[in-house]
Amino acid sequence: MAYKNYNKKIENISKIIKQNNKLITTNRKGHNHRDLEFKKNQEKIDTNQFNSILSIDEHFIDCESSVNVGEINRETIPKSKMVPSLPEGDNFTVGGCLAGLALGSNSYRHGFFNNNVIDFDIILGNGEIIRNVSKEEHSDLYYGIGGTYGTMGIITRVKMKLVDCESYVKINYYHYDSFHDFYENFSLKIKQKEDDFIEAFVNSKNDFTIVTANFVKNVKKENILVIRDKSILKQRHMCIYAQIANKKETSYLRLVDYLERYSYSAFWGHYLYTPYKLRDYFYAGLVYLLIPRKMIQGERFNVGKYFLAANQIVGDYARDEYVLTTDIGVPLSNLENALKLVDEMTETYPLWICPSKDNYHPDKIFCTRKKELCKDDMIIDIGIYGIKNTSIDSKTINKAFERFSFENGVFKGFFSTCYFDYDEFWQHFDKEKYNNLRKKYHASGNFMDIYDKITYRNNSKKVVKNTLRSKLFTFFGKGYLRQINKNKKRLIKYESTNRR
Repeated sequence: MAYKNYNKKIENISKIIKQNNKLITTNRKGHNHRDLEFKKNQEKIDTNQFNSILSIDEHFIDCESSVNVGEINRETIPKSKMVPSLPEGDNFTVGGCLAGLALGSNSYRHGFFNNNVIDFDIILGNGEIIRNVSKEEHSDLYYGIGGTYGTMGIITRVKMKLVDCESYVKINYYHYDSFHDFYENFSLKIKQKEDDFIEAFVNSKNDFTIVTANFVKNVKKENILVIRDKSILKQRHMCIYAQIANKKETSYLRLVDYLERYSYSAFWGHYLYTPYKLRDYFYAGLVYLLIPRKMIQGERFNVGKYFLAANQIVGDYARDEYVLTTDIGVPLSNLENALKLVDEMTETYPLWICPSKDNYHPDKIFCTRKKELCKDDMIIDIGIYGIKNTSIDSKTINKAFERFSFENGVFKGFFSTCYFDYDEFWQHFDKEKYNNLRKKYHASGNFMDIYDKITYRNNSKKVVKNTLRSKLFTFFGKGYLRQINKNKKRLIKYESTNRR
């Protein structure tokens, strides 16, 4: 029955596309920080309807493309199974993970999310439905879809492999006051592959934390760190980072809580959306105590929508100029120089450090590394989420990050504001291969080009900046962000005095 309903839905979408004469996009807001005005004059396809889990066994789970990470975790973990390399948040959809090159803290073992996809279905720009795109069938599309961000077609179904897991994890925190010690141990742990999950944090210029997590079968109830709505009032950073900031040694979590540990907080990006006292006493108390979890994560009451609304309060220009929400890819061997660059350009902390095995393939157009420039097969994602503390303008910062990644054979995440120069961008990636793939699968003229899409905000910013609404938001947003930074410094000071 599930597949029968699925087939009806894709046939209906196919008919709509065949009758369409405009560029095609989805109706989803997505998890990016770009201006989405480009969707206004495009044919919006309702992909929210693709929200069903179709089948599951001990080896795979087959889902429609708008099924999110949280739904998958709650379906598979009770069966002692999980999808590898899912991102650390529950609202990401599997279609978005596939097109956006998602990764997680076990990617150092399993590679990017795409490497764990068995096959998928896609509706092309001419309405044609291609089923079971895999390593064997339409392999060029299978490998080429990653990093295309909805510019190749409408993904409708994704089948993913499952690996064994347990219901709980033991988390260990290792703290270092020098890069040398941190790097030496971080590299060793990655090489040994003894941990099920690994990530790290740069808390300040001379403060580093490695976080490892390993499956455990049985844990005493009193030892489990319970992640409930009520506990947020006590955990100012929410979940894992609270433990890191306080220099704890170990903790235990349910696996489902560990995998979704940044869902509410957007890592530590919640600083950007709520003032200190408001966050603690009103926002956390009202939202997380009085509103059920399902409502918060649902279509009507979604924490992501709250973030988007607060984002607007800051103002388009103020957000672009002062707020950094970006990921850059760097080789493990050049991590030190990358961190020096981030500190020099932004002085923004903390930073999220996530290693991932690259799984290079020649048909990957937006592959995570260029082999002639990067010999490492272990790529480090540096997450920079916060307010910059330098006078350097954001465009200069982003272009420096982009150039650094390019020079090292890797690239900066496309989900954030991008300032790539057109020629430099296509010097790094294979323009001919991308265009040929788009032509072959009827994306040319039907879906937006990748370069136009990721740099759209840059071209529209002048218009947005001059609107009355934007001017008002920006006026109040600048002061708002300054206050947020003061509150953050106060909070970090509070936490540092309460470390073990």
